[in-house]
Amino acid sequence: MKIILILVLVLIVSIDALNNQFLHISDVHYSSAMNSLLYNSSVMCIGPQFTKEFDHHEHEMLVEDLERLNLPTSGLYGRYGCDTNQLLLEELISEMLNVNSNPDFIIYTGDGAGHGLPNGPWSESQSTLAKSLYQAYPNTQFIPTIGNNDVFPDYNSQCNDSNLQFLYETWAQWIPNNQVSSFLYRGSFIVQPIPGLTIISLNTILYSVKNKNTFANPQDPCGQFAWLEQQLITAKQAGNHVYIMGHIFPGLDPFYLQGTWKSQYQTSFFNITSDYQTTITAGFFGHIHRDEIRSIQYNDESLSNNNYFPMFIGSSITPVYFNNPTFKQFKYDSLSKNITDITAYFSDVYISNLKGQMNWTKEYDFVDTYGIDNQYGIGGDELNSLMQKMITVNSIFNNYDNYRSGSYLSDSPSMTCLINAATIDELNACTYTAANVA
Repeated sequence: MKIILILVLVLIVSIDALNNQFLHISDVHYSSAMNSLLYNSSVMCIGPQFTKEFDHHEHEMLVEDLERLNLPTSGLYGRYGCDTNQLLLEELISEMLNVNSNPDFIIYTGDGAGHGLPNGPWSESQSTLAKSLYQAYPNTQFIPTIGNNDVFPDYNSQCNDSNLQFLYETWAQWIPNNQVSSFLYRGSFIVQPIPGLTIISLNTILYSVKNKNTFANPQDPCGQFAWLEQQLITAKQAGNHVYIMGHIFPGLDPFYLQGTWKSQYQTSFFNITSDYQTTITAGFFGHIHRDEIRSIQYNDESLSNNNYFPMFIGSSITPVYFNNPTFKQFKYDSLSKNITDITAYFSDVYISNLKGQMNWTKEYDFVDTYGIDNQYGIGGDELNSLMQKMITVNSIFNNYDNYRSGSYLSDSPSMTCLINAATIDELNACTYTAANVA
């Protein structure tokens, strides 16, 4: 009886020691070759000796916007249209420590290296980023996930390949010992950073429409879906709540209005997760360099509640897609692990360059800005309700659209229906309904 009492007291003390907050950063895209002062006229602010093909159509469109707006282009902290330089990286870490020097954990949803880099500068940039983050937070559980620019070449993710070996060597301090074999084989792993929570880090590059590799089991590349379901079973049996994180989210890309995952993999993912809707609390992703939400409805009529999968998509640190650097602090309930609020922080690159110092500012508090009833947390149902409000209340959508780019420029007039559309057919149906409501 005394032993049980002691264990209970230890658990209570450990929970009380938590601050129920964690940080989320995404798409740093640090480039050791980036210099906007020397190479301002180049597309990526990197020297001609480094530049390789860069085929992002949306980036070319945004470069045209920059030329049209005739904005100042260079400065200490880089410029819009180029990746993160050393000073911007240092200022990011400094502000993270200022916001929360002791978060319960940090989620990093991928893409550490800059765009367009050959192998040498790419691997150097990855290593520098990892060392910098570890030095800043040596005692904090940092949880990374693999982005398309975390493998070389871009999107080249396979089972048991040299990319996974390199990433393990770079991220070894963050991968639990009992997860090493899973990471080296498929790039996924689990972490239990606090009591009652399991975080599943998926290698979503396996499912990308831009991954041209073939797999021995094309229905389940590297066995990751079977592995995912086993982790969900284990978490459910243990009474744990689950956060799922990855780089590329399942749904529609806001630039291309096309699916981000191959359709069969997206179907498999939602089929698996629909059986654990009371276990899975939230999903965290990145990739699109925009601060967005998604709330995808499960195709399961037996679900009476919690029937939307909530996704929080991190904006980027790099201003390469004409956005201001942004990161977030999440608050969560200690028991349910439901998200209860989100605070976003941003820095205006243009103003920072003018002043010669980064002007980090709180951008918004999610609950206050959108009038969310967070009595039970911010889940899929709440995000879906927010989307419905955006359709009829222009001011709510205008705030959302402004914050998408870190308060830079609104760039998508038809964004609302993307929140709960997993396919182009669902997007079209929602757009038609919204037009009639409006």
